[in-house]
Amino acid sequence: MTRRVLRIGIAAMLVAEVATAQGAKQDTPTLPAAVRQAIQVNKPGAQIDKLEIEKESGINLYDIEFKAGQGEIEVAEDGTVMDVTTDVDVKDVPDAAVAAIRTAAKGQAIKQFERSEVRAEIVKEGGKGRISKLSSPKLVYEAELAHGEVEVTPDGKVIKAGK
Repeated sequence: MTRRVLRIGIAAMLVAEVATAQGAKQDTPTLPAAVRQAIQVNKPGAQIDKLEIEKESGINLYDIEFKAGQGEIEVAEDGTVMDVTTDVDVKDVPDAAVAAIRTAAKGQAIKQFERSEVRAEIVKEGGKGRISKLSSPKLVYEAELAHGEVEVTPDGKVIKAGK
């Protein structure tokens, strides 16, 4: 009887160790609960590929890229979604934006197009930053180039070009 109890105890410990090891492989990096919730709501089921934590005007931002073309999201530590990015085909990008991207690319190959829905911005006040939620999302189209990227408005105004 004692050996049986011992074997059952050992088996239970092994099962617990395997479950813990498997859980550790599948867990996302340690993120604040508000950031995890924002990801779950906006990119349900997406798996994190890369995570960068940046500080802008005193605000911690979690810049997260997902695996397998599932896009990106930038979330403030309090859970405010700054922007959500989705991979798109060139046919889904307005003509004016495509033309501006091609001009700014100066002949470089365009690796992929993305549509970013900007939902909040950081406003600087007195040396500090505060998050300002937009009343309606602002769209930005981005192109990843061989060397750098280009961001434009839907009507073709270049916001950013370079690395």
